Amino acid sequence: MIDAMTAEALKLRGHRATWLMVLIYPIVFLLFVLVQLVTDMTGTAGAAQAPTAALWIEQSHLVWDAPLSSGGRFLIAGFAAVVFAGEYGWNTWKLVIPARARWQLLAAKWIVTIILLLAAFAAADLLGLLGSVLRPLAGGPAIPAGVSLSDVAQAHAAAAAHAVMPILYTVVLAGLLAVLTSSILATAGLSVATILLEQLFPSIAFFAYGYAPALTPALAQLLPFYHVTNLVAWAGGSGATIPLGANATIAAPQIVSPAAVLGWAAAFGALTIYRFGRQDLN
Repeated sequence: MIDAMTAEALKLRGHRATWLMVLIYPIVFLLFVLVQLVTDMTGTAGAAQAPTAALWIEQSHLVWDAPLSSGGRFLIAGFAAVVFAGEYGWNTWKLVIPARARWQLLAAKWIVTIILLLAAFAAADLLGLLGSVLRPLAGGPAIPAGVSLSDVAQAHAAAAAHAVMPILYTVVLAGLLAVLTSSILATAGLSVATILLEQLFPSIAFFAYGYAPALTPALAQLLPFYHVTNLVAWAGGSGATIPLGANATIAAPQIVSPAAVLGWAAAFGALTIYRFGRQDLN
């Protein structure tokens, strides 16, 4: 298994998709930090009101909001589409299948893809923090009083923890679509459509409730669309409540949606392994 993960990491290390969809985050943050430092040193930055300690800490981990946003998940799904469906387009599955069990090949792709994404976000996060520490030395704004290392570490750890589940779910979903379609373009397109469906789900549920008032809340609690939205909403501090009518709403406690999303991810993963195991890839 370790050999399969190592081989997958070596394969993806220099891939163009890795640079464009994964390493783009630390690269952009590095450039942003350099521009900020140059601006501070030249004194061309305008005077800005100093943020409070709480606001400074909140703004310091904004990179972890990317996996919670539609745009960030589009990139994650696109990268996963290349990782999984690319093997079909390049006709390389038949070269690696004889050496490993099929479930190991999928597991290696899941693990390496998720680790790469988390490492990229973590690197971007650290670069942003480094820039905030260096800016006062370059003549930029000082770190507000009341900012402590423990508070910063706790806030960043919480933000990173909130990002893990959307990353995992999106990667596993894209992997399933890749195995079902064998196409990078189809996988990316269907992944984007699914993510957009999550955004439209409150409107769809409201409309459907008028025709099926008993079925709509049950389906909303069963299907993953609401739970992904609720998971993201809880990352901001409060859950997502969808009004259906005068006396009907869709809501779920914070502990329910992560469990539901994890359950759907496990089901998608099991279906991926089953379908992949039955494919003729010679």
